[in-house]
Amino acid sequence: MILETVLAYVHLLAILTWVVFLASTAALARTEWLNAAVVDRLVVVDRIANVAALLVLASGLARWLWGIKGVAWMGGQPLFWGKVALFALMGLAAWRTQRTLRAWQRALHSTGGLPAADEVAVLRRRVMRASHLMLLVPLLAVMLARGIGTV
Repeated sequence: MILETVLAYVHLLAILTWVVFLASTAALARTEWLNAAVVDRLVVVDRIANVAALLVLASGLARWLWGIKGVAWMGGQPLFWGKVALFALMGLAAWRTQRTLRAWQRALHSTGGLPAADEVAVLRRRVMRASHLMLLVPLLAVMLARGIGTV
């Protein structure tokens, strides 16, 4: 029971960290606030968000492998795979965001130019979509924990 508690705690801590830095990315990605320092800060904040996402993945895998419910039961649950699919979509958005931010930073340091307003808007929408997908994950988790929709 102690192992399950520790695994759940670490997973929750990683999720909350990811939420904080994903929200920070969304908050900073505004045309009216964008300057050279903010572009560099966005890269750092995004890097921390990505590390937190990897910790969510690692702690989730640990819960799957060593948790009370076990691999066989969890692997047979459609809600679990729904969570995995949402995580994968969020990961794709994070990868695209990271590529965009790195490109902005390279352009900034080579030419001194900031991204166009429409590029900033696209990035912000992508981050916001990912953060809204995140809202569905705890719903699926709670349903799974309560046996709703389980097989």
